[in-house]
Amino acid sequence: MSVSGILASSADIDVSLAAVIVLGIVAMWLGQKLKVPSILLLLGAGLVAGPGTGLIDPDELLGDLLFPAVSLAVGILLFEGGLGLRYRLLEKGRRLPILRLITIGVLVTWVIGAAAAYLLFDIGRSDAILLGSILTVSGPTVVLPLLAFTRVREPVNGILKWEGIFIDPVGATLAIVVLDAVIGSDGALESVTRIAQTAGAGTVAGFLGAGLLMLMFRRHWVSDHLHNPFTLMVVVLAYGGANLVRPEAGLFATTVMGVVLANQTWVPISHIREFEENLGSLILAALFIILGARVDLEAVQEVFLGAAVLVVVLVLVARPIAVYLSTFGSGLSLQERAYLACMAPRGIVAAAVSAIFAIELEEAGRPVDALVPVTFVVIVGTVAIYGLGARVAARRLRMARPAPHGVALIGAPRWALDLGDILQGLDVPVLVVTTDPVEAAAATERGLLVYRGRLDADDLSETLESVGISQAIALSRYTELNAYSIARVLETVGRANVFYLPPKAADTRDNTESDSLARRPFGKGVTQDVIDLALLNGGKLEVVHPDDFDADRMADWLPLVRIDQAGQPAIEMSGKPTAPAAGSTKVMLHRPRPNTPAEPDAAVHEHTNIVDR
Repeated sequence: MSVSGILASSADIDVSLAAVIVLGIVAMWLGQKLKVPSILLLLGAGLVAGPGTGLIDPDELLGDLLFPAVSLAVGILLFEGGLGLRYRLLEKGRRLPILRLITIGVLVTWVIGAAAAYLLFDIGRSDAILLGSILTVSGPTVVLPLLAFTRVREPVNGILKWEGIFIDPVGATLAIVVLDAVIGSDGALESVTRIAQTAGAGTVAGFLGAGLLMLMFRRHWVSDHLHNPFTLMVVVLAYGGANLVRPEAGLFATTVMGVVLANQTWVPISHIREFEENLGSLILAALFIILGARVDLEAVQEVFLGAAVLVVVLVLVARPIAVYLSTFGSGLSLQERAYLACMAPRGIVAAAVSAIFAIELEEAGRPVDALVPVTFVVIVGTVAIYGLGARVAARRLRMARPAPHGVALIGAPRWALDLGDILQGLDVPVLVVTTDPVEAAAATERGLLVYRGRLDADDLSETLESVGISQAIALSRYTELNAYSIARVLETVGRANVFYLPPKAADTRDNTESDSLARRPFGKGVTQDVIDLALLNGGKLEVVHPDDFDADRMADWLPLVRIDQAGQPAIEMSGKPTAPAAGSTKVMLHRPRPNTPAEPDAAVHEHTNIVDR
């Protein structure tokens, strides 16, 4: 090939790689903005970029690395999902349904899917059994984003999480065993042995990988700035090591490794979880763009009708029966069991396994042309049905958690406790985060929820989620408490919903860490001293309704928080008093003009702080 040809080829690859990343992230961003499952947009973008325009050709782009890379990427996603599976958060009575879903549920789905495939398509019995085994795989690539989108109540949320993560290695192992039996002549004993080898190798590799990380981090043999790359290295090492023993044992390894790390107490892993979540979003976006781009539309058209019927069978027959048998006698309510039956989308693992198996079957001299296109239709169909129907089903079955609408107060000066009292009276949950026992006692006396646990523990994030916090304001005069709490809180509510009010005007010029991490509330130039001085001169916090607003009388008032018709709070940013919208209210600070000027530093702190610092 000439130099110009090589350069042109390199440029095409660069464009394709860029398109995968750009389209993936933009689709996820649009999904969030439009409040629709981003997976649907990702698949649509992949179809446009692949068979639609030819911009992306995954097979040409990655060649022989395509399927190993996809499998490794799924392994990393399984590790990230495992980091969120904390055993202590799962109620004792809810553990048996998980075990049943990944055993009995998989078996039921396999049998029904295989029978339907045999009747719907012109394929042999063994090929139908193989296709049925592939379609048992769901996985975190589709389940976790849909759970985050629908905000399902516990214990259903936890059950679906555990099932979605563990069903990938279980289903993939089953499919490999079936393939070996189809191509070769494995008997029942050989199949059981292969399953045991796969699960055993993966479990051992997962425990060894988790143990290595805990030892290295516990003894501080790895610098803090290398924790995340070192963790990723060990994940890849465990994945590759397990796969040397048995194909797909790597998926078991990364899953077990994540779960072990999530449930140990020797080393903190919150920073690792945050890194893996960010990496997982990028991997997820790329995987679904690649999946959509690999579709052969002509092959899909040939099997579409039968595949659509198969989707209906899987959704309306296989999943309800699997859930019914798996949850019988579990103590779950009828609504909880019904919602479990409303969530079983297929994802990237099913697509990758079907593509790999199609190649192996062709090399073995017995191709199954329907394998890949049928799997793709099932993926798109189940994602569309469950993705569009999951939120509706959650509302109808009363399984949806209410949107978070609480406010966290980091630090508790007296006026902040007054604000918390008012917000709580307006049905806005309030959580006070403090390390000061006097502040904590004062907040408790007011009937406010108080968090006094470790700021570097997962308990803070869990508390914020359980209370339903959507906004946070850092108000402490302890700089370290503000900075540390802000860094942790924004992981839960997002940077756009975290605010920092500096104590003094001088702090606004220092560009402190808290000021750079969070937004400034209440308007330009407003500090805690400004509020304290207003209160010292006779000001007070008041609730203002639309009919109460008087532009002339309230010209100097300071708006703090507005609560809309739906009860959602929003921190005011302008500093300019305006009338509340119809049906909403505002909490405003009445600022009377002082008769004589006062020095804030001299008297304010004595008024505002519960304990003199």
